[in-house]
Amino acid sequence: MGKKAELVDARGLNCPQPVILTRKALETGGRQRVTAVVDSEVARDNIIKMARTLACEVEVDHEGSDYYIHITKPEDFSPELERQENLLFLVTSESLGRGSEELGRLLMKSFFYTLAEQGGLGKVLIFLNSGVRLTCTGSPVLDYLYELEQDGAEIYSCGTCLDYYQLRHRLGAGEVTNMYTIVEYLQKTPRVVYL
Repeated sequence: MGKKAELVDARGLNCPQPVILTRKALETGGRQRVTAVVDSEVARDNIIKMARTLACEVEVDHEGSDYYIHITKPEDFSPELERQENLLFLVTSESLGRGSEELGRLLMKSFFYTLAEQGGLGKVLIFLNSGVRLTCTGSPVLDYLYELEQDGAEIYSCGTCLDYYQLRHRLGAGEVTNMYTIVEYLQKTPRVVYL
C-alpha cells in the first residue's frame, strides 16, 4: 500500500457520520492516503461515492464484517474538484402541487415526460419523503426516469425515506443516497427547483 495512511475508524456510526469524518480527514489531513474503516455496506458505498467525486482513487478490502476503504488523493487534490451541476430538482411528493391528488399525479407524470423530452444532461434529481415512490417499480414515471438516467441525469432517492415506506427493495431508477450528500448538492448547485 506504500506510505502510511491516516485512519478513520467509523465503525458503528450512523449515516452520515462516516462520510463526514472521512471527508474531513481528506480535506484537513496532511497525508496523501486515508483509510476509512466501516462495518456497513451503506457506509462503504457512501464513502466510495464521496471520494470519487473528489477525483480520488479508491480500493476496498473486506475483512470479517469490516470494510477498509483506502483512498488516495490526486497530486492536485482540492475539495473544489467536484463537478458543478447545472440544475437540481428536489422532489418531495409523488404528486405535483396542492389540491386534488389525482390531478397532482397527472401533473407529475406530465412534468417528467416533458423533462425526459428535454434530456437529462446536467440534471440531478433527488427524491425525498413520498417522492421516493416515483423511483420505485410500479411508478407511472419510471420509464421517464430511465430515459433521463440514460441521457446523463443523476437520480438519487433518500435511503431513510425508502426505508420508512419499506420500498428499498423496489428501487427501480437511480441510486440510494443520504442526507449528507443531499445537503452537499443543495449547497453546490446554483439552480434548485423544488417540487
